[in-house]
Amino acid sequence: MSTVEAAVERLVALCFLVTGLSHIFQPQVWVRFFIMLREKGEAGSFLNAFVHFPLGAFIVCFHNTWHGVVPVIVTLIGWGLTLKSTLYFLFPRYGVRMLAVIAPERAWQFVVAGIFSVALAAAIFFLGDGLTSGRL
Repeated sequence: MSTVEAAVERLVALCFLVTGLSHIFQPQVWVRFFIMLREKGEAGSFLNAFVHFPLGAFIVCFHNTWHGVVPVIVTLIGWGLTLKSTLYFLFPRYGVRMLAVIAPERAWQFVVAGIFSVALAAAIFFLGDGLTSGRL
């Protein structure tokens, strides 16, 4: 694995860790954030795409690796984020429909997503090149 690929894995792990912890500890804020995006209509779909596209495109450009469990997971995350944001950019009404499910009484779903995100971050960091490279 190249130094760049290892660095991308550490970046993805850090992003998922911070975002996941935020989902766990601030689910109501996430609900309000996505409701605000929904209220902006198609422009809100664009904003949501702008949130996801940079990390996805970065992964696709610098970590398009299709061998090894952790590298493939990271690559799939990149392609998933890129595809999601592309759909929201090209079909903004679709993005608005996806935001329609967000509601305060479903804030618990952000906690579940946060737990998954933190677990994924830990798996990428500890099973990937994060510890074995000697670089944190």
